Amino acid sequence: MRQMSPILDALVNLWRLLRNARGRLLGRPPDYVWIEVGGSLPEFGTPVGFLRRRLSPGPNPITLEELRARLERISADGRPRGVVLRVRDLDAGWAALEELRRELLAYRARGGRVVAYLAEGADTRSYYLACAADEILATPVATLSVIGVRARVNFFKDALDRLGLRAEVVAVSPYKTAGDPYVRNDFSRESREQTERLVDRRYEELTRAIAEGRGLSPEEARAAIDRGPYGAREALAGRLLDGVCYEDELPGWLGADGRRARLSEWSAARRALWMPYRRRRRVGLVNVSGAIVRGKSRSLPVPLPLVGREQAGSESVVAALRVAEKDRRVAAVLLRVESPGGDALASDLIWREVERVRVKKPVVVLMGNVAASGGYYVSAPASHVVARRNTVTGSIGVLTVRPVAGGLYGKLGINPASVDRGARAGLLDPSRRPTPDEVRVLERQIGLVYDEFKDRVSRGRGIEPRELEDVAGGRVWTGEEALKLGLVDELGGFREALRKARELGGIERESPEGGLVKISGPRSGRPTPGAPVEYALLDLLGEIGDALPGLRADRVWALAPYEILED
Repeated sequence: MRQMSPILDALVNLWRLLRNARGRLLGRPPDYVWIEVGGSLPEFGTPVGFLRRRLSPGPNPITLEELRARLERISADGRPRGVVLRVRDLDAGWAALEELRRELLAYRARGGRVVAYLAEGADTRSYYLACAADEILATPVATLSVIGVRARVNFFKDALDRLGLRAEVVAVSPYKTAGDPYVRNDFSRESREQTERLVDRRYEELTRAIAEGRGLSPEEARAAIDRGPYGAREALAGRLLDGVCYEDELPGWLGADGRRARLSEWSAARRALWMPYRRRRRVGLVNVSGAIVRGKSRSLPVPLPLVGREQAGSESVVAALRVAEKDRRVAAVLLRVESPGGDALASDLIWREVERVRVKKPVVVLMGNVAASGGYYVSAPASHVVARRNTVTGSIGVLTVRPVAGGLYGKLGINPASVDRGARAGLLDPSRRPTPDEVRVLERQIGLVYDEFKDRVSRGRGIEPRELEDVAGGRVWTGEEALKLGLVDELGGFREALRKARELGGIERESPEGGLVKISGPRSGRPTPGAPVEYALLDLLGEIGDALPGLRADRVWALAPYEILED
Protein backbone atom coordinates (compact mmCIF):
# COMPACT_ATOMS: atom_id res chain seq x y z
CA MET A 1 0.00 0.00 0.00
CA ARG A 2 1.22 3.49 -0.78
CA GLN A 3 1.83 5.41 2.48
CA MET A 4 -0.24 8.56 2.98
CA SER A 5 1.47 10.33 5.85
CA PRO A 6 0.38 14.01 6.21
CA ILE A 7 4.04 14.97 6.67
CA LEU A 8 4.98 13.19 3.44
CA ASP A 9 2.14 14.94 1.63
CA ALA A 10 3.31 18.31 2.92
CA LEU A 11 6.89 17.67 1.80
CA VAL A 12 5.74 16.53 -1.64
CA ASN A 13 3.57 19.64 -2.02
CA LEU A 14 6.44 21.91 -0.94
CA TRP A 15 8.72 20.34 -3.53
CA ARG A 16 6.04 20.71 -6.21
CA LEU A 17 5.48 24.36 -5.24
CA LEU A 18 9.18 25.13 -5.74
CA ARG A 19 9.27 23.15 -8.96
CA ASN A 20 6.19 24.92 -10.35
CA ALA A 21 7.66 28.32 -9.50
CA ARG A 22 10.93 27.43 -11.22
CA GLY A 23 9.05 26.10 -14.27
CA ARG A 24 7.00 29.28 -14.59
CA LEU A 25 10.13 31.43 -14.44
CA LEU A 26 12.51 29.39 -16.59
CA GLY A 27 10.56 26.77 -18.48
CA ARG A 28 8.82 27.24 -21.78
CA PRO A 29 6.58 24.36 -22.80
CA PRO A 30 6.15 23.51 -26.49
CA ASP A 31 3.14 24.45 -28.61
CA TYR A 32 2.23 20.79 -28.96
CA VAL A 33 3.18 17.74 -26.91
CA TRP A 34 3.73 14.39 -28.57
CA ILE A 35 1.90 11.55 -26.80
CA GLU A 36 2.54 7.97 -27.87
CA VAL A 37 -0.58 5.79 -27.89
CA GLY A 38 -0.25 2.06 -28.45
CA GLY A 39 -0.48 -1.38 -26.90
CA SER A 40 -3.35 -2.72 -24.82
CA LEU A 41 -3.95 0.50 -22.80
CA PRO A 42 -4.42 -1.10 -19.38
CA GLU A 43 -6.30 1.08 -16.91
CA PHE A 44 -3.46 1.12 -14.37
CA GLY A 45 0.06 -0.25 -14.26
CA THR A 46 0.82 -3.59 -12.61
CA PRO A 47 4.07 -4.71 -10.97
CA VAL A 48 6.33 -6.68 -13.31
CA GLY A 49 8.35 -9.59 -11.94
CA PHE A 50 12.12 -9.92 -12.19
CA LEU A 51 12.20 -12.59 -14.90
CA ARG A 52 9.60 -10.90 -17.08
CA ARG A 53 11.61 -7.68 -16.93
CA ARG A 54 14.63 -9.67 -18.14
CA LEU A 55 12.68 -11.41 -20.90
CA SER A 56 10.89 -8.20 -22.00
CA PRO A 57 13.34 -5.38 -21.23
CA GLY A 58 11.43 -2.73 -23.20
CA PRO A 59 9.32 0.03 -21.63
CA ASN A 60 6.07 -0.89 -19.92
CA PRO A 61 2.92 -0.28 -22.01
CA ILE A 62 1.37 3.12 -21.48
CA THR A 63 -1.70 3.08 -19.27
CA LEU A 64 -4.93 5.04 -19.28
CA GLU A 65 -3.90 6.40 -15.90
CA GLU A 66 -0.73 7.89 -17.40
CA LEU A 67 -2.57 9.32 -20.40
CA ARG A 68 -5.20 10.94 -18.15
CA ALA A 69 -2.50 12.49 -15.99
CA ARG A 70 -0.62 13.86 -19.01
CA LEU A 71 -3.71 15.45 -20.54
CA GLU A 72 -4.65 16.86 -17.12
CA ARG A 73 -1.22 18.45 -16.63
CA ILE A 74 -1.09 19.90 -20.13
CA SER A 75 -4.59 21.34 -19.73
CA ALA A 76 -3.94 22.69 -16.23
CA ASP A 77 -0.75 24.42 -17.38
CA GLY A 78 -2.65 26.26 -20.11
CA ARG A 79 0.35 27.25 -22.22
CA PRO A 80 0.59 24.39 -24.80
CA ARG A 81 -1.94 24.68 -27.63
CA GLY A 82 -2.57 20.98 -27.83
CA VAL A 83 -1.33 17.42 -28.17
CA VAL A 84 -0.36 15.23 -31.11
CA LEU A 85 -1.18 11.57 -30.70
CA ARG A 86 1.26 9.19 -32.37
CA VAL A 87 -1.05 6.20 -32.84
CA ARG A 88 0.57 2.85 -33.69
CA ASP A 89 0.52 -0.82 -32.66
CA LEU A 90 -2.78 -0.29 -30.84
CA ASP A 91 -4.31 -3.47 -29.43
CA ALA A 92 -6.72 -2.22 -26.78
CA GLY A 93 -10.20 -3.36 -25.85
CA TRP A 94 -13.19 -1.33 -26.99
CA ALA A 95 -14.01 -0.06 -23.50
CA ALA A 96 -10.41 1.13 -23.05
CA LEU A 97 -10.60 2.97 -26.38
CA GLU A 98 -13.93 4.46 -25.33
CA GLU A 99 -12.34 5.72 -22.11
CA LEU A 100 -9.46 7.39 -23.94
CA ARG A 101 -11.91 8.95 -26.40
CA ARG A 102 -13.77 10.43 -23.43
CA GLU A 103 -10.54 11.92 -22.10
CA LEU A 104 -9.64 13.41 -25.47
CA LEU A 105 -13.08 14.94 -25.89
CA ALA A 106 -12.90 16.35 -22.34
CA TYR A 107 -9.48 17.85 -23.12
CA ARG A 108 -10.91 19.45 -26.25
CA ALA A 109 -13.83 20.83 -24.22
CA ARG A 110 -11.29 22.54 -21.92
CA GLY A 111 -9.81 24.35 -24.92
CA GLY A 112 -7.02 22.02 -26.01
CA ARG A 113 -6.51 20.87 -29.59
CA VAL A 114 -6.04 17.18 -30.43
CA VAL A 115 -4.29 16.01 -33.58
CA ALA A 116 -4.15 12.29 -34.35
CA TYR A 117 -1.12 11.33 -36.45
CA LEU A 118 -1.40 7.86 -37.98
CA ALA A 119 2.30 7.23 -38.45
CA GLU A 120 1.83 3.68 -39.71
CA GLY A 121 -1.74 3.80 -40.98
CA ALA A 122 -4.67 2.57 -38.93
CA ASP A 123 -6.93 -0.40 -38.41
CA THR A 124 -10.54 -0.13 -37.31
CA ARG A 125 -9.75 0.31 -33.61
CA SER A 126 -7.05 2.93 -34.20
CA TYR A 127 -9.36 4.91 -36.45
CA TYR A 128 -12.19 4.69 -33.91
CA LEU A 129 -9.86 6.36 -31.40
CA ALA A 130 -8.58 8.91 -33.93
CA CYS A 131 -12.12 10.12 -34.64
CA ALA A 132 -12.10 11.80 -31.21
CA ALA A 133 -9.45 14.25 -32.49
CA ASP A 134 -9.94 17.69 -34.05
CA GLU A 135 -7.78 16.65 -36.96
CA ILE A 136 -6.53 13.33 -38.38
CA LEU A 137 -3.30 13.21 -40.38
CA ALA A 138 -1.37 10.30 -41.92
CA THR A 139 1.82 9.62 -43.83
CA PRO A 140 1.47 9.59 -47.65
CA VAL A 141 1.83 5.81 -48.07
CA ALA A 142 -0.24 4.80 -45.03
CA THR A 143 -3.17 2.42 -45.36
CA LEU A 144 -6.45 2.90 -43.50
CA SER A 145 -7.87 -0.58 -42.93
CA VAL A 146 -11.20 0.64 -41.60
CA ILE A 147 -13.18 -2.43 -42.63
CA GLY A 148 -15.64 -3.09 -39.82
CA VAL A 149 -15.97 -5.39 -36.84
CA ARG A 150 -15.52 -9.17 -36.93
CA ALA A 151 -15.62 -11.76 -34.16
CA ARG A 152 -13.88 -15.15 -34.19
CA VAL A 153 -13.93 -17.99 -31.66
CA ASN A 154 -11.52 -20.93 -31.68
CA PHE A 155 -13.23 -24.22 -30.86
CA PHE A 156 -11.01 -27.07 -29.61
CA LYS A 157 -13.26 -30.13 -29.52
CA ASP A 158 -11.67 -31.89 -32.52
CA ALA A 159 -8.17 -31.10 -31.29
CA LEU A 160 -8.98 -32.55 -27.86
CA ASP A 161 -10.52 -35.64 -29.50
CA ARG A 162 -7.25 -36.30 -31.31
CA LEU A 163 -5.46 -36.26 -27.97
CA GLY A 164 -8.04 -38.54 -26.37
CA LEU A 165 -9.34 -35.73 -24.17
CA ARG A 166 -12.83 -34.40 -23.64
CA ALA A 167 -14.73 -32.36 -21.11
CA GLU A 168 -18.09 -32.70 -19.46
CA VAL A 169 -19.56 -29.20 -19.03
CA VAL A 170 -22.56 -28.62 -16.81
CA ALA A 171 -23.97 -25.08 -17.05
CA VAL A 172 -27.05 -23.35 -15.67
CA SER A 173 -28.26 -22.31 -19.12
CA PRO A 174 -27.39 -22.61 -22.84
CA TYR A 175 -26.35 -18.95 -22.61
CA LYS A 176 -23.58 -19.81 -20.13
CA THR A 177 -21.11 -20.65 -22.87
CA ALA A 178 -17.67 -20.37 -21.27
CA GLY A 179 -17.15 -24.13 -21.72
CA ASP A 180 -18.36 -24.29 -25.34
CA PRO A 181 -14.90 -24.18 -27.00
CA TYR A 182 -14.03 -27.49 -25.30
CA VAL A 183 -17.20 -29.40 -26.22
CA ARG A 184 -18.38 -27.91 -29.53
CA ASN A 185 -17.07 -27.31 -33.06
CA ASP A 186 -19.19 -24.23 -33.76
CA PHE A 187 -21.47 -21.67 -32.14
CA SER A 188 -24.61 -22.92 -30.49
CA ARG A 189 -27.80 -21.06 -31.38
CA GLU A 190 -27.71 -19.13 -28.10
CA SER A 191 -24.01 -18.38 -28.40
CA ARG A 192 -24.34 -17.10 -31.95
CA GLU A 193 -27.31 -14.96 -30.89
CA GLN A 194 -25.23 -13.29 -28.16
CA THR A 195 -22.14 -12.86 -30.30
CA GLU A 196 -24.09 -11.28 -33.15
CA ARG A 197 -25.76 -8.88 -30.72
CA LEU A 198 -22.42 -7.81 -29.24
CA VAL A 199 -20.89 -7.33 -32.70
CA ASP A 200 -23.94 -5.30 -33.77
CA ARG A 201 -23.52 -2.98 -30.77
CA ARG A 202 -19.84 -2.43 -31.48
CA TYR A 203 -20.51 -1.78 -35.14
CA GLU A 204 -23.13 0.80 -34.16
CA GLU A 205 -20.62 2.44 -31.82
CA LEU A 206 -18.00 2.51 -34.58
CA THR A 207 -20.32 4.08 -37.15
CA ARG A 208 -21.55 6.63 -34.58
CA ALA A 209 -17.96 7.67 -33.76
CA ILE A 210 -17.00 8.01 -37.43
CA ALA A 211 -20.16 9.94 -38.27
CA GLU A 212 -19.78 12.38 -35.38
CA GLY A 213 -16.02 12.76 -35.69
CA ARG A 214 -15.91 13.24 -39.45
CA GLY A 215 -19.16 15.14 -40.00
CA LEU A 216 -20.81 12.30 -41.94
CA SER A 217 -24.28 10.88 -41.78
CA PRO A 218 -24.63 7.34 -40.32
CA GLU A 219 -25.34 6.04 -43.84
CA GLU A 220 -22.18 7.70 -45.19
CA ALA A 221 -20.14 6.25 -42.31
CA ARG A 222 -21.39 2.72 -43.03
CA ALA A 223 -20.70 3.16 -46.73
CA ALA A 224 -17.17 4.37 -45.93
CA ILE A 225 -16.53 1.24 -43.88
CA ASP A 226 -17.83 -0.99 -46.67
CA ARG A 227 -15.49 0.65 -49.21
CA GLY A 228 -12.33 0.19 -47.13
CA PRO A 229 -9.42 -0.25 -46.97
CA TYR A 230 -8.00 3.01 -48.30
CA GLY A 231 -4.72 4.51 -49.33
CA ALA A 232 -3.94 7.78 -47.56
CA ARG A 233 -4.90 10.03 -50.47
CA GLU A 234 -8.09 8.02 -51.09
CA ALA A 235 -8.99 8.48 -47.42
CA LEU A 236 -8.30 12.21 -47.75
CA ALA A 237 -10.61 12.46 -50.74
CA GLY A 238 -13.27 10.53 -48.85
CA ARG A 239 -13.11 12.97 -45.85
CA LEU A 240 -11.67 10.30 -43.56
CA LEU A 241 -8.43 12.31 -43.21
CA ASP A 242 -7.71 16.02 -42.92
CA GLY A 243 -4.21 15.92 -44.34
CA VAL A 244 -1.31 13.84 -45.58
CA CYS A 245 2.22 14.72 -44.50
CA TYR A 246 5.44 13.31 -43.16
CA GLU A 247 6.31 13.72 -39.49
CA ASP A 248 9.00 16.33 -40.18
CA GLU A 249 6.36 18.46 -41.95
CA LEU A 250 4.10 18.64 -38.89
CA PRO A 251 5.66 21.82 -37.37
CA GLY A 252 4.76 23.70 -40.56
CA TRP A 253 1.31 22.12 -40.77
CA LEU A 254 0.47 23.02 -37.17
CA GLY A 255 2.09 26.45 -37.17
CA ALA A 256 0.23 29.74 -37.14
CA ASP A 257 0.90 33.23 -38.56
CA GLY A 258 3.80 31.93 -40.63
CA ARG A 259 5.56 30.49 -37.57
CA ARG A 260 6.40 26.82 -37.27
CA ALA A 261 4.94 25.12 -34.22
CA ARG A 262 7.24 23.72 -31.56
CA LEU A 263 6.67 20.01 -30.84
CA SER A 264 8.26 18.08 -27.98
CA GLU A 265 8.04 14.55 -26.72
CA TRP A 266 6.34 14.15 -23.34
CA SER A 267 9.60 13.20 -21.63
CA ALA A 268 11.02 16.65 -22.42
CA ALA A 269 7.83 18.73 -22.21
CA ARG A 270 6.78 17.55 -18.74
CA ARG A 271 9.72 19.31 -17.07
CA ALA A 272 8.18 22.68 -17.89
CA LEU A 273 4.58 21.82 -17.03
CA TRP A 274 2.73 22.70 -13.83
CA MET A 275 2.34 19.86 -11.31
CA PRO A 276 -0.85 19.39 -9.23
CA TYR A 277 -0.77 19.24 -5.43
CA ARG A 278 -1.79 16.36 -3.22
CA ARG A 279 -5.00 16.57 -1.21
CA ARG A 280 -5.70 15.23 2.25
CA ARG A 281 -8.87 13.17 1.92
CA ARG A 282 -8.82 10.71 -0.93
CA VAL A 283 -10.57 7.95 -2.76
CA GLY A 284 -8.93 4.56 -2.30
CA LEU A 285 -8.50 2.56 -5.51
CA VAL A 286 -8.75 -1.24 -5.25
CA ASN A 287 -8.16 -3.35 -8.36
CA VAL A 288 -9.86 -6.60 -9.34
CA SER A 289 -7.85 -7.44 -12.43
CA GLY A 290 -7.89 -10.79 -14.19
CA ALA A 291 -9.57 -14.10 -13.42
CA ILE A 292 -10.84 -14.34 -9.84
CA VAL A 293 -9.13 -17.12 -7.89
CA ARG A 294 -8.62 -18.14 -4.29
CA GLY A 295 -5.51 -17.01 -2.45
CA LYS A 296 -3.22 -14.17 -3.45
CA SER A 297 -3.17 -12.18 -6.66
CA ARG A 298 -0.51 -13.20 -9.14
CA SER A 299 0.70 -12.53 -12.65
CA LEU A 300 1.82 -15.68 -14.44
CA PRO A 301 4.45 -15.74 -17.20
CA VAL A 302 2.10 -17.78 -19.43
CA PRO A 303 -1.72 -17.93 -19.55
CA LEU A 304 -3.50 -21.02 -18.22
CA PRO A 305 -6.86 -22.42 -19.38
CA LEU A 306 -9.87 -20.72 -17.74
CA VAL A 307 -7.77 -18.48 -15.47
CA GLY A 308 -5.52 -16.72 -18.00
CA ARG A 309 -2.39 -14.83 -16.96
CA GLU A 310 -3.53 -12.08 -14.59
CA GLN A 311 -5.29 -13.43 -11.50
CA ALA A 312 -7.16 -11.46 -8.86
CA GLY A 313 -6.76 -13.43 -5.64
CA SER A 314 -9.60 -13.15 -3.14
CA GLU A 315 -7.11 -12.93 -0.27
CA SER A 316 -5.33 -9.93 -1.82
CA VAL A 317 -8.52 -8.09 -2.81
CA VAL A 318 -10.14 -8.65 0.59
CA ALA A 319 -6.99 -7.40 2.33
CA ALA A 320 -6.94 -4.25 0.18
CA LEU A 321 -10.60 -3.53 0.93
CA ARG A 322 -9.91 -3.87 4.65
CA VAL A 323 -6.98 -1.44 4.42
CA ALA A 324 -9.24 1.07 2.66
CA GLU A 325 -11.93 0.56 5.28
CA LYS A 326 -9.57 1.24 8.20
CA ASP A 327 -7.68 4.19 6.70
CA ARG A 328 -9.31 7.37 8.04
CA ARG A 329 -8.02 9.41 5.10
CA VAL A 330 -9.85 7.24 2.58
CA ALA A 331 -13.36 8.66 2.30
CA ALA A 332 -14.64 6.29 -0.40
CA VAL A 333 -13.51 3.25 -2.37
CA LEU A 334 -13.26 3.03 -6.14
CA LEU A 335 -13.35 -0.67 -7.05
CA ARG A 336 -12.06 -1.09 -10.57
CA VAL A 337 -13.21 -4.43 -12.06
CA GLU A 338 -11.55 -5.82 -15.18
CA SER A 339 -12.43 -9.50 -14.94
CA PRO A 340 -14.31 -12.22 -16.83
CA GLY A 341 -14.98 -13.92 -13.50
CA GLY A 342 -13.49 -17.11 -12.18
CA ASP A 343 -13.89 -19.22 -9.07
CA ALA A 344 -17.39 -18.80 -7.60
CA LEU A 345 -16.27 -19.18 -3.98
CA ALA A 346 -13.49 -16.61 -4.40
CA SER A 347 -16.00 -14.24 -6.01
CA ASP A 348 -18.33 -14.70 -3.07
CA LEU A 349 -15.57 -13.88 -0.57
CA ILE A 350 -14.88 -10.60 -2.37
CA TRP A 351 -18.63 -9.92 -2.65
CA ARG A 352 -18.99 -10.26 1.10
CA GLU A 353 -16.21 -7.76 1.72
CA VAL A 354 -17.68 -5.20 -0.68
CA GLU A 355 -21.07 -5.54 0.97
CA ARG A 356 -19.55 -5.14 4.42
CA VAL A 357 -17.29 -2.17 3.58
CA ARG A 358 -20.04 -0.18 1.86
CA VAL A 359 -21.88 0.05 5.18
CA LYS A 360 -19.04 2.26 6.47
CA LYS A 361 -17.75 3.84 3.26
CA PRO A 362 -19.29 4.17 -0.19
CA VAL A 363 -17.96 1.73 -2.79
CA VAL A 364 -18.19 2.77 -6.45
CA VAL A 365 -17.43 0.17 -9.14
CA LEU A 366 -15.75 1.17 -12.40
CA MET A 367 -16.11 -1.58 -15.03
CA GLY A 368 -13.41 -2.04 -17.66
CA ASN A 369 -13.49 -3.95 -20.96
CA VAL A 370 -15.16 -6.88 -19.21
CA ALA A 371 -16.77 -7.18 -15.78
CA ALA A 372 -18.88 -10.26 -16.20
CA SER A 373 -19.94 -13.38 -14.30
CA GLY A 374 -17.71 -13.37 -11.20
CA GLY A 375 -16.68 -9.84 -12.20
CA TYR A 376 -20.33 -8.84 -12.00
CA TYR A 377 -20.82 -10.90 -8.82
CA VAL A 378 -18.31 -8.74 -6.91
CA SER A 379 -19.81 -5.54 -8.38
CA ALA A 380 -23.44 -6.21 -7.46
CA PRO A 381 -23.37 -4.93 -3.83
CA ALA A 382 -21.61 -1.63 -4.63
CA SER A 383 -23.11 1.75 -3.78
CA HIS A 384 -22.93 2.78 -7.44
CA VAL A 385 -21.82 0.98 -10.63
CA VAL A 386 -20.34 2.79 -13.65
CA ALA A 387 -19.84 0.93 -16.94
CA ARG A 388 -18.53 2.00 -20.28
CA ARG A 389 -20.84 1.74 -23.25
CA ASN A 390 -18.58 -1.02 -24.67
CA THR A 391 -18.13 -2.93 -21.41
CA VAL A 392 -19.12 -6.62 -21.55
CA THR A 393 -21.01 -7.42 -18.35
CA GLY A 394 -23.76 -9.55 -16.88
CA SER A 395 -23.25 -13.28 -17.55
CA ILE A 396 -25.05 -14.03 -14.29
CA GLY A 397 -24.59 -17.78 -14.12
CA VAL A 398 -22.19 -20.59 -13.25
CA LEU A 399 -20.83 -23.79 -14.73
CA THR A 400 -18.51 -26.63 -13.86
CA VAL A 401 -16.06 -28.38 -16.18
CA ARG A 402 -15.18 -32.02 -15.49
CA PRO A 403 -12.28 -33.27 -17.64
CA VAL A 404 -12.47 -36.75 -19.16
CA ALA A 405 -9.06 -38.15 -20.09
CA GLY A 406 -9.91 -41.85 -20.64
CA GLY A 407 -8.96 -41.68 -24.32
CA LEU A 408 -5.58 -40.09 -23.50
CA TYR A 409 -4.90 -42.75 -20.87
CA GLY A 410 -5.55 -45.41 -23.52
CA LYS A 411 -3.20 -43.77 -26.04
CA LEU A 412 -0.47 -43.62 -23.38
CA GLY A 413 -1.03 -47.19 -22.25
CA ILE A 414 -2.17 -46.15 -18.79
CA ASN A 415 -4.67 -48.49 -17.13
CA PRO A 416 -6.23 -46.78 -14.12
CA ALA A 417 -7.61 -49.01 -11.37
CA SER A 418 -9.23 -47.88 -8.16
CA VAL A 419 -10.71 -49.14 -4.94
CA ASP A 420 -13.66 -47.00 -3.81
CA ARG A 421 -15.66 -46.66 -0.66
CA GLY A 422 -18.71 -44.45 -1.04
CA ALA A 423 -21.20 -44.36 -3.87
CA ARG A 424 -19.71 -41.17 -5.32
CA ALA A 425 -16.06 -41.52 -4.39
CA GLY A 426 -15.10 -41.34 -8.09
CA LEU A 427 -17.16 -38.24 -8.83
CA LEU A 428 -14.17 -36.32 -10.17
CA ASP A 429 -12.14 -39.23 -11.57
CA PRO A 430 -10.90 -37.96 -14.98
CA SER A 431 -10.22 -41.48 -16.29
CA ARG A 432 -13.88 -42.04 -17.15
CA ARG A 433 -17.07 -40.20 -18.08
CA PRO A 434 -19.37 -39.23 -15.20
CA THR A 435 -22.38 -41.44 -14.60
CA PRO A 436 -25.93 -40.02 -14.91
CA ASP A 437 -26.08 -39.88 -11.11
CA GLU A 438 -22.83 -37.93 -10.97
CA VAL A 439 -24.07 -35.49 -13.62
CA ARG A 440 -27.16 -34.88 -11.47
CA VAL A 441 -24.86 -34.18 -8.51
CA LEU A 442 -22.91 -31.62 -10.53
CA GLU A 443 -26.14 -30.01 -11.73
CA ARG A 444 -27.40 -29.72 -8.15
CA GLN A 445 -24.07 -28.24 -7.05
CA ILE A 446 -24.08 -25.48 -9.65
CA GLY A 447 -27.79 -24.92 -9.08
CA LEU A 448 -27.15 -24.07 -5.44
CA VAL A 449 -24.37 -21.64 -6.33
CA TYR A 450 -26.47 -20.10 -9.09
CA ASP A 451 -29.31 -19.46 -6.64
CA GLU A 452 -26.85 -17.70 -4.31
CA PHE A 453 -25.49 -15.64 -7.23
CA LYS A 454 -28.98 -14.46 -8.20
CA ASP A 455 -29.76 -13.66 -4.57
CA ARG A 456 -26.63 -11.46 -4.35
CA VAL A 457 -27.64 -9.59 -7.51
CA SER A 458 -31.27 -9.26 -6.47
CA ARG A 459 -30.32 -7.75 -3.11
CA GLY A 460 -27.57 -5.52 -4.44
CA ARG A 461 -29.42 -4.17 -7.45
CA GLY A 462 -32.94 -4.17 -6.04
CA ILE A 463 -34.27 -6.42 -8.80
CA GLU A 464 -37.10 -8.82 -8.02
CA PRO A 465 -35.97 -12.47 -8.37
CA ARG A 466 -38.71 -13.27 -10.89
CA GLU A 467 -37.58 -10.34 -13.06
CA LEU A 468 -33.91 -11.21 -12.75
CA GLU A 469 -34.18 -14.57 -14.52
CA ASP A 470 -34.83 -12.84 -17.86
CA VAL A 471 -31.44 -11.10 -17.73
CA ALA A 472 -29.53 -13.90 -15.97
CA GLY A 473 -28.89 -17.45 -17.16
CA GLY A 474 -25.41 -16.53 -18.38
CA ARG A 475 -26.61 -13.85 -20.82
CA VAL A 476 -24.04 -11.18 -21.57
CA TRP A 477 -24.77 -7.51 -22.18
CA THR A 478 -23.01 -4.37 -23.26
CA GLY A 479 -22.78 -1.58 -20.71
CA GLU A 480 -25.43 0.35 -22.61
CA GLU A 481 -27.83 -2.61 -22.44
CA ALA A 482 -26.97 -3.23 -18.78
CA LEU A 483 -28.03 0.33 -17.89
CA LYS A 484 -31.46 -0.22 -19.42
CA LEU A 485 -31.79 -3.53 -17.56
CA GLY A 486 -30.86 -2.02 -14.19
CA LEU A 487 -27.60 -3.97 -13.87
CA VAL A 488 -25.51 -0.76 -13.69
CA ASP A 489 -26.28 2.80 -12.59
CA GLU A 490 -24.44 4.99 -15.05
CA LEU A 491 -22.58 5.02 -18.36
CA GLY A 492 -19.24 6.73 -18.07
CA GLY A 493 -15.58 6.27 -17.42
CA PHE A 494 -12.92 6.95 -14.84
CA ARG A 495 -13.86 10.58 -14.26
CA GLU A 496 -17.54 9.81 -13.77
CA ALA A 497 -16.75 6.99 -11.34
CA LEU A 498 -14.25 9.09 -9.40
CA ARG A 499 -16.65 12.04 -9.27
CA LYS A 500 -19.38 9.79 -7.86
CA ALA A 501 -17.00 8.33 -5.26
CA ARG A 502 -16.01 11.86 -4.17
CA GLU A 503 -19.62 12.92 -4.04
CA LEU A 504 -20.67 9.95 -1.92
CA GLY A 505 -17.57 10.33 0.26
CA GLY A 506 -18.06 14.06 0.77
CA ILE A 507 -14.79 15.09 -0.90
CA GLU A 508 -14.38 18.41 -2.69
CA ARG A 509 -13.55 18.42 -6.39
CA GLU A 510 -9.88 18.13 -7.24
CA SER A 511 -7.61 16.76 -9.94
CA PRO A 512 -7.52 12.98 -10.49
CA GLU A 513 -3.90 12.70 -9.34
CA GLY A 514 -4.60 14.56 -6.13
CA GLY A 515 -7.71 12.62 -5.21
CA LEU A 516 -6.79 8.97 -5.66
CA VAL A 517 -4.52 6.57 -3.82
CA LYS A 518 -3.86 2.99 -4.91
CA ILE A 519 -4.35 0.31 -2.30
CA SER A 520 -3.25 -3.27 -2.83
CA GLY A 521 -3.19 -6.43 -0.79
CA PRO A 522 -0.40 -9.02 -0.71
CA ARG A 523 0.61 -10.60 -4.00
CA SER A 524 2.28 -13.96 -4.41
CA GLY A 525 5.99 -13.91 -3.75
CA ARG A 526 8.26 -12.23 -6.24
CA PRO A 527 12.02 -12.59 -6.54
CA THR A 528 14.12 -9.93 -4.91
CA PRO A 529 15.63 -7.50 -7.45
CA GLY A 530 19.13 -8.62 -8.23
CA ALA A 531 18.44 -12.26 -7.41
CA PRO A 532 19.99 -14.83 -9.78
CA VAL A 533 17.88 -15.64 -12.82
CA GLU A 534 17.66 -19.32 -11.89
CA TYR A 535 15.99 -18.44 -8.58
CA ALA A 536 13.57 -16.11 -10.36
CA LEU A 537 12.68 -18.91 -12.78
CA LEU A 538 12.03 -21.30 -9.90
CA ASP A 539 9.86 -18.65 -8.25
CA LEU A 540 7.72 -18.19 -11.35
CA LEU A 541 7.42 -21.93 -11.91
CA GLY A 542 6.28 -22.12 -8.31
CA GLU A 543 3.54 -19.56 -9.05
CA ILE A 544 2.31 -21.72 -11.93
CA GLY A 545 2.39 -24.73 -9.63
CA ASP A 546 0.31 -22.83 -7.08
CA ALA A 547 -2.27 -22.01 -9.76
CA LEU A 548 -2.62 -25.50 -11.24
CA PRO A 549 -4.39 -27.17 -8.28
CA GLY A 550 -7.27 -24.75 -8.76
CA LEU A 551 -7.82 -26.18 -12.24
CA ARG A 552 -7.74 -29.78 -11.02
CA ALA A 553 -9.96 -29.24 -7.99
CA ASP A 554 -13.74 -29.45 -7.86
CA ARG A 555 -14.68 -25.86 -8.63
CA VAL A 556 -17.83 -24.08 -9.69
CA TRP A 557 -16.85 -21.37 -12.14
CA ALA A 558 -18.55 -18.00 -12.50
CA LEU A 559 -16.93 -17.30 -15.86
CA ALA A 560 -18.02 -15.08 -18.72
CA PRO A 561 -18.35 -16.56 -22.23
CA TYR A 562 -15.15 -17.41 -24.02
CA GLU A 563 -13.04 -14.54 -25.26
CA ILE A 564 -14.15 -13.23 -28.63
CA LEU A 565 -11.21 -12.46 -30.90
CA GLU A 566 -11.73 -9.48 -33.20
CA ASP A 567 -9.89 -9.37 -36.50
